[in-house]
Amino acid sequence: MPHIPPEVIEEIKQVANIVDIISEYLPLKKVGKNYVALCPFHQEDTPSFTVSEEKQIFHCFGCGTGGNVFTFLMKYKQCSFYEAVEEVAERYGINLSRFKFSPEETAAYERRQKLYTVNQLAAEFFHHYLLHAPEAKVARDYLAKRGIGKDTIISYTLGFAPSKWDALVRYLQQKGMDLSLGAEVGLLVEKERGGFYDRFRQRVIFPIFDQKGRVIAFGGRVLDDSLPKYINSPETPIYKKGYSLYGAHVAREWCQREQTVMLVEGYFDLLSLHAAGIKNVVASLGTALTQAQARILKNLAPRVIVMYDADAAGQKAAIRTLAVLLPLDLSVDVLLLPEGDDPDSFVQREGKEAFLRYLHQAQPLLDWYLKQGEERTRSDLEARFTFLKEAMEIISLLKNPLKQEYYKDKICAMFGMERPTLDRLSQKQDPDNIFTEMAVLEEELPVFERRLVKFLLHCPEYLGHFSLEELLLEIKHPILRALLQKMFALYTKHQRLETDMLIAELDEVSRGLVSAWLMEEMPEDPEEVAQGFLFLLQKRRLKRLSEQIKEAEKAGNWEKLTTLLRQKNELACAFKRC
Repeated sequence: MPHIPPEVIEEIKQVANIVDIISEYLPLKKVGKNYVALCPFHQEDTPSFTVSEEKQIFHCFGCGTGGNVFTFLMKYKQCSFYEAVEEVAERYGINLSRFKFSPEETAAYERRQKLYTVNQLAAEFFHHYLLHAPEAKVARDYLAKRGIGKDTIISYTLGFAPSKWDALVRYLQQKGMDLSLGAEVGLLVEKERGGFYDRFRQRVIFPIFDQKGRVIAFGGRVLDDSLPKYINSPETPIYKKGYSLYGAHVAREWCQREQTVMLVEGYFDLLSLHAAGIKNVVASLGTALTQAQARILKNLAPRVIVMYDADAAGQKAAIRTLAVLLPLDLSVDVLLLPEGDDPDSFVQREGKEAFLRYLHQAQPLLDWYLKQGEERTRSDLEARFTFLKEAMEIISLLKNPLKQEYYKDKICAMFGMERPTLDRLSQKQDPDNIFTEMAVLEEELPVFERRLVKFLLHCPEYLGHFSLEELLLEIKHPILRALLQKMFALYTKHQRLETDMLIAELDEVSRGLVSAWLMEEMPEDPEEVAQGFLFLLQKRRLKRLSEQIKEAEKAGNWEKLTTLLRQKNELACAFKRC
């Protein structure tokens, strides 16, 4: 496994703060000396994701995930170790170019850079073809008919894919690109008998950019009613669905200026609004809004206006955003367009001024949600009960306790309820024990072995007092044995044990154990604890030698017996001196 040089990790660790980094992605709340949030790696109602600023680690007591700032970024953003280190280093102004990386890590990084390059080349190819190729006039006319002019085409680098099966293949070959890279990012498809062909043909192309302005994926739409209407890039090493918002790289300036970001569903919803001069818009691309996308919205503006389609599916999707956006303390409004309309059709038909006037009808999404729930469940007590349980869970996500009280009172008034009845609805019924998974694993670990390894994790400066060979005679559990071996290897190599280095080498199960244990309190008197363990180990070794002596006597192995007796006497003398 390739490693980032320890001096890189050490330098970054001296200045980086895990709370600062994770708080960019999760709404952390201080509880005691730690911080907590809802875990982004599994569904939960009660926060069990814990971050220790003192120890610079995180651990989820619900799913067992844990580690340091680098492992968090790798799992949350689905990126490589190098990219995680790069992001943290960039934040703190550390220049990585002066460090040497392993050939494997360098090769992996360079290949990812080539994936960005091949995407950029493809975006330029499609864009140039749309603007200049005679064969692309049909696409230019199609866009013009939908109100998308040249300025918008240039702002979003829109393109058009030729109808030929190998147009992009030939272009990438001319640029000297390895065609396997095009297949890896989903631009090309490999033939069964060898060679490649273009995935996108005779379609308007929508490049998707990340927050750094790099092309990470593509969407393509046909010009007629043939199916499939849209095809999109598959997930790749540089593109994970749900981790980006279409148009965010263009909208950032306008969102910050307006202090509002409008959230729509599709490409043309966004493009039509932009063409009309309404530019603080991003699109979720028809997927359920994710926590990663919510964090992007949070970074764009403090207010979000959800403008999904007016049909039932669009309204349900809008309601689902509440659970994702409210924990971030965002102001969330909804704009309900006339039935049958979406932002694209409305602004094309009515124009910018009419849309802006209609925008004043935006209302708090939570208020609208409660109102439509009250109307929908008037004649069905069972449905009303279910709705109110769900509503109370959503209200509990509000960070401001005064807002929580306001909406609880509002529910009582709307639904004709007494407050104690409503409070009973919000009580949890026998919640699952979020510690179960880790507790079961801990039960498998022998108590002495577990305590000894925990101590050495908390006080690695005492590793030099112990012999790995002797420890492995007592530590039988395979997870603990492997963990000890890694600890001693790192300690021997660097004359110290840094938990960042250790965590980077562990599998997910071991990482979860280590992060959970490191969240516990340090021993009050480590010297006394270390001497206690050394004393117990000597007692155990004496007992083991006594058993071996009996076996040697029984077998009549006098040579081995003599050796064992000498070892026992030496150990007994040392034991008495202790």
